[in-house]
Amino acid sequence: MNKLKISSFKMFEKAPYELPDPKALMEAQMLGFRELEKLFGPVFLTRFIKHALQFIAQKIGETPPEDIKTLDQLAEYLLSKTNKYPLPNCAFYYAQIKTENELQGRTGAAYRVGEMGFHRRYVKSPNGEERTVDLDDIMSKLCQFAIGMKLRPKELGYKTNEDGSLDLILPNCFYKEVCRQAFDENLLKRLDGRMQCAMGSTLCQYFKLVTGYEWDYDCLEFDKPHCITRCFMF
Repeated sequence: MNKLKISSFKMFEKAPYELPDPKALMEAQMLGFRELEKLFGPVFLTRFIKHALQFIAQKIGETPPEDIKTLDQLAEYLLSKTNKYPLPNCAFYYAQIKTENELQGRTGAAYRVGEMGFHRRYVKSPNGEERTVDLDDIMSKLCQFAIGMKLRPKELGYKTNEDGSLDLILPNCFYKEVCRQAFDENLLKRLDGRMQCAMGSTLCQYFKLVTGYEWDYDCLEFDKPHCITRCFMF
């Protein structure tokens, strides 16, 4: 990575582990998947399980069982394969991307976080008042929480911008492998054509929770080998 580029970011200390805890990460992922199931109905679950099993089968070279019918059964099976594929959560993420693409095409529905498109990107509320958000404090607390839960990537940094946005840098995101595959399969495009990012989406959800404002994101750089995502209020 370009040393000049990374020097402009505040880098957190490296996490005391190489990969996040797969069980803790999977429990966090399951919350969103259950909402997707509510949105799309039984067809989501069927396709989601199918794509997740296909992904893990390619990675470990094993034929998965045919009796997996629920998210809990899928999670149990994926976690049982961590000795062969250390982060089976990638199977969850790939299945989500692929299933959403298929169902959006059929129904026109969209499960999305912050895909509002061309909204105002300056830091003011609708009545013109300036928004005061301490992003340094938010990121510090988020980092501490994510480390404690073993959910944070090993390396992570950020910088704040004058317009109130925040740039997140991931030197080696643990989702990179699945993002590469999804990118090659043309699955990473959001409805408005911008690129999807799991970390950007998650960060926007967290920012919305702690600030009360809506957040969106743009992927500025992907696999260079780092990724940079900009999060902003609107």
